[in-house]
Amino acid sequence: MKMNVGVVMVLFAMAVLAGTACAATANGPLEVAVAGNTTIEDGVYYTINGAMPTVKSTRYTAPLVLNRTLNIKYMIIRNGTVKYGIITHTPTGNITNRTYPKLIFNQTPIIELENGTYYQIGNGNITLYSGPIALTGNTILKYFKNSTNTTMMGIIKNTPAKLVNRVKISKVKVKKWYRKWYRYRGKWRYRWRYYWTYRQVKQTYQELQATA
Repeated sequence: MKMNVGVVMVLFAMAVLAGTACAATANGPLEVAVAGNTTIEDGVYYTINGAMPTVKSTRYTAPLVLNRTLNIKYMIIRNGTVKYGIITHTPTGNITNRTYPKLIFNQTPIIELENGTYYQIGNGNITLYSGPIALTGNTILKYFKNSTNTTMMGIIKNTPAKLVNRVKISKVKVKKWYRKWYRYRGKWRYRWRYYWTYRQVKQTYQELQATA
């Protein structure tokens, strides 16, 4: 059976385009599937204003300097797995000439301190800092350094969390309209009147809840 030359050329062009698309996907950024058909790149997203972290939040690109009281909510996406957590930093003491820890995100949050800093995890031993500290699970880290030129002291807490759905029921003030009937010149007529009442409104939202 003979095939039209034009048809052959169209099929050839489609095959080339399909191969190009496959190559672009193979060489492109790693993507993971999340809710529905949405795909997003591996990465870390965080907020410092108390809002829920989403893929539209600030994307982590460089170490964060913990230079004040902070409440950081984060979302780590790696190879199809999404992890949530909350990191709080509280500087303590009335200290001047302060230097600050740095927060790094990898598979887990990591803290970098200055050389010469002492730290304590939970109620463990006080240890001289010698390298990055991974905050795995529920972790409370206290740090302190006091020297001629540098002083820093504070508490860093990491709390793993999970995403939960919540329902909030609130009351909204609304107008309730009704007909007020009256008789005029032998005929029944009405006017629209209203009174104020309350209606329940159900709202769904998401928040982070600490895991055990």
